[in-house]
Amino acid sequence: MTWKNSQWTRFLIPAIMLICSFSGLKAQFDNPTQTIPRPEHPRPQFIRDQWMNLNGEWNFSFDFDREGEKKGWAEDPSSFESKILVPFCPESKLSGVENTDLIPAIWYHRTVTIPKEWKGKRVFLHFGAVDYDCRAWINGELAGRHYGGGVSFEFEITPFLKDGISDIVVCALDDVTSGLQPLGKQTPYVYDPNKWTTRYMRTTGIWQTVWMEARPDNFIRSVTIKPDIDNDRFILEPLFDNIDREAIFRAILLTGEGKEIHTVNSKLINGIPVAVDVKDARLWHPAHPYLYQFRFQLVKNGEVTDQVDSYGGLRKIHIEGNKIYLNNELLYLRFVLDQGFYPDGIWTAPSDAELKADIELSMAVGFNGARLHQKIFEERFHYWADKLGYLTMGEFYDFGMNWEKPQCIFNHQREWREILLRDLNHPSIIAWTPFNETIGGARKDMEIH
Repeated sequence: MTWKNSQWTRFLIPAIMLICSFSGLKAQFDNPTQTIPRPEHPRPQFIRDQWMNLNGEWNFSFDFDREGEKKGWAEDPSSFESKILVPFCPESKLSGVENTDLIPAIWYHRTVTIPKEWKGKRVFLHFGAVDYDCRAWINGELAGRHYGGGVSFEFEITPFLKDGISDIVVCALDDVTSGLQPLGKQTPYVYDPNKWTTRYMRTTGIWQTVWMEARPDNFIRSVTIKPDIDNDRFILEPLFDNIDREAIFRAILLTGEGKEIHTVNSKLINGIPVAVDVKDARLWHPAHPYLYQFRFQLVKNGEVTDQVDSYGGLRKIHIEGNKIYLNNELLYLRFVLDQGFYPDGIWTAPSDAELKADIELSMAVGFNGARLHQKIFEERFHYWADKLGYLTMGEFYDFGMNWEKPQCIFNHQREWREILLRDLNHPSIIAWTPFNETIGGARKDMEIH
């Protein structure tokens, strides 16, 4: 029996078509009209109260000869007369631009006024994702540069802000023919929608939410949440910035409904594990995806100086022989391949409701998870997977990389580390794929270099 004639294929193809056809329709009814596109908090697993969504209309200009910096655009973006709707890429319909030519560079500009209540705080500019080489200037001063088209990053912009209105200028370089950067399923060629191809339209520049956040001088940088179901506990590994020895780290465990059940205090020491016992533990499982809430605090002289809301799931994944186990019970995977492309948004989901609908419709036709293929999915997708009990495999978007070039290998390793650090707390992710169909060439060339 050939693959094309198998009974599985007769079931899978209609199922996948059903998911693609109706997810957008369901999202349309679930998500009311918003003045700001994608207004929800982009990091549900690490929320501070003081944040500002910067999605919406920005000025922009293409830079086909890559001369923008030489022309002084970073200091004077007044020539940016075109408009684009962030966070949608310029190739997409939702951006309002829909330019499908090769775009080697694109520049963005908008102004922002810092809220008065943020005075005295440190301010950080976040990008959900920018493909590929991103630089940001605040009032003409370079605030930071980041390489990597799929992962989130931030720049501290406190020193560059002014009272009143400040200018934000962003430049993204995207050399899809270099072999040095990952592409996933993006085509490096002129795309013809009338021809069958395994590559799809590109995503250039900003394609995830842009936002700002205020933090105190001494703040919680991150907390790794490790479930330990065999001992009924979570193991926390916090990291701090500008450690204040007079402060303590407080971890408050709450039920999924928000009732406080346990509190642990610890000194501020980077990376030292903190154990949080869970009495009458409830495990995370696709059939009952129970999530505990966490409230992380820095406390000094009895006053809370920093607070982050988070969550975690108690679950264990391991392999014995050729079998996979979840919470020490045999698990059978019924996965669909999800490439995360949207007709109007390309790599960017039109709405948060559509992210949720993709999962719900997949589960409705019998799948219990997905291989997230050749794309770094946004954090809110993982959030809905956690909430709905949808298992996933996280994968790097390594198509398009030339493994004979040492810089290519470095770029892969750097961004892969950033991806793992960003997403490792999600209980729904049960496996990782750093290479897909390229491991042979990558292994050979890494041995050479």
